[in-house]
Amino acid sequence: MGAPAQNDAATGANRRGRAMRGWVGAAGLLLGPLAWADQVPPRYAEHDRVLTEPQAVIQQVRQQLDRDEALDPAREREALWWMGTAGINIGDDAALAEATLRLDSLSHAHHDAAAAAAAGFLRARHLLESGGQGGLAEALRAAAQVQDTHDDALAAWATFQLCDAYTMDENAEGAVPVCLRAEAAYRRLADSWGMAETENNLGINYASQQRIDDAVAMYQRSRQHFSALGADAWAASVGDNLARVELQRGRPAAALALSQESLAQEEASGRVTDALLSRANIARTYAALGQPEEALRRISGTVEDARRAGKDGLLPDLLQTRSEMAEQAKHYRQALADAREVIRLISARRTPASRTAEATLEARYAERERELRIRELERENRLKDLALKAAQAEAARRDEAQRRQELSGRMSWLVAAAMLVVALLLYLLLSNQRRHAAALREQALRDPLTGVDNRRAFLEQASALVAHRPPAGGLAHVLMLIDFDHFKRINDGAGHPQGDRVLVEVSAFLRETVGPQGQVSRIGGEEFAVLCPTLGADAGMRLAESLRAGVAALPLPAEAGAGHITVSIGVALFDAARHRDLDGWMRAADAALYSAKSFGRDRVVASTLVG
Repeated sequence: MGAPAQNDAATGANRRGRAMRGWVGAAGLLLGPLAWADQVPPRYAEHDRVLTEPQAVIQQVRQQLDRDEALDPAREREALWWMGTAGINIGDDAALAEATLRLDSLSHAHHDAAAAAAAGFLRARHLLESGGQGGLAEALRAAAQVQDTHDDALAAWATFQLCDAYTMDENAEGAVPVCLRAEAAYRRLADSWGMAETENNLGINYASQQRIDDAVAMYQRSRQHFSALGADAWAASVGDNLARVELQRGRPAAALALSQESLAQEEASGRVTDALLSRANIARTYAALGQPEEALRRISGTVEDARRAGKDGLLPDLLQTRSEMAEQAKHYRQALADAREVIRLISARRTPASRTAEATLEARYAERERELRIRELERENRLKDLALKAAQAEAARRDEAQRRQELSGRMSWLVAAAMLVVALLLYLLLSNQRRHAAALREQALRDPLTGVDNRRAFLEQASALVAHRPPAGGLAHVLMLIDFDHFKRINDGAGHPQGDRVLVEVSAFLRETVGPQGQVSRIGGEEFAVLCPTLGADAGMRLAESLRAGVAALPLPAEAGAGHITVSIGVALFDAARHRDLDGWMRAADAALYSAKSFGRDRVVASTLVG
């Protein structure tokens, strides 16, 4: 619930690496010999053409689809993916709309989950680029469509698309683990192109986390992979991402050369978004070279072109950059106007309702991943159990047979003993697997940093309370949402290790103060929830005020760089008449928390249902 980060490192480092998305695992090359770009291996020809010849790709796919009405569904799905991707690259909304509508139709006609996922990922990218709400939520829903797939190539593709959505949403914390899973999947598939794309995204996210050396290493690896595949345009586009890091390293001349090379490729192929981002990087370079007026002129032209192109998703970053350049050039009125517009755009995009929806979908996706892993372990346990029973039966059979053979009595005992040893080993192995599955279940319900319950445990408990409502006239269930005030200052000033230390100390205080009255859960980065069954309004408000005052009085470590920290708390009672489900209850508490933030922070605000 904290204010969105607006420093240049957090927002500016995110060159999203757009218009570079290919379908993985296709049966063959749909577009025929014309799709074989020079030097690029045929396996990756379409990947290259959606970047270098997007208009030609759209035209060729339309011709192919019109010519062959009986096209195999898998090949049609692949062609529509290329068409939609190329349409996004050059801002062709008609091509994008045609691709997504036909993918939806293909999904319904053939029950094709991959087609549904492809349509969802295309819509998510369009929303993220245009600044609309729900882009990340759409990507999470698309990924869930194929979460149970046994096709390794399809699973790697879906994981990468989710990594790309997190990256475009400028959510490095969520992106890095997903991108690392995608990179590992592509490495197992020996897919050099997929690895190069994922390394580019990891570079973007490491840069936004100020892990500059890691970002440079990833960008260089990505460029090396693309260069080895003959994909010079892709290597140049990654080079523009590297240019931002070169500026941070104090090398403006190198940054300018990289951005100009990338811009030439992008303008030649009509890639609107990438060209706007390269132009912004060039403006930043002029600012670094001590030419503030020229920098301001260039970024102003970029902002206006982004507005005309409908690329509202780029505006917060571009306007933040122009505000800084206007301030450097002493145009303070322009700087203030741009800063205010940045705040308005980010607030409109990241509403409490959209954050709640994204968090819910994210939790469901992560829970499903854990469930799949637990189910896999259970299948392994079942196989081991059957092997154990087979070994026991074989031991019994051999023992009975050996008893009938007087001359081989000693050998019978030896064989039986060996089989019993094998059975014992299998039994021990099975027991260990069961303990491991139980440990995984426990880990799935605990936050590894603070030791309190995590979001999944909170959702299970809260859902159970909603299902078992208090009797008429009884005390109501109480839900508190707690968010740290200005916590980012500690992370930025003292570093994430000190921020983690503060989270551990505060969570310990919350757990001790709440005691047996309820359950404390960490449901986000610095956001906690307290769930108190049948506590009632009066006791609930007293407890919330005790938590707020107690946190404010906690002494922080000197290394944290702040004397104390405060929290804002939103309180909501569960009312069966008003809250039909858990989402409604959480929205009431979230609205109260939003009010606490709006009225100055360090306070408790109750939902209108309290009292």
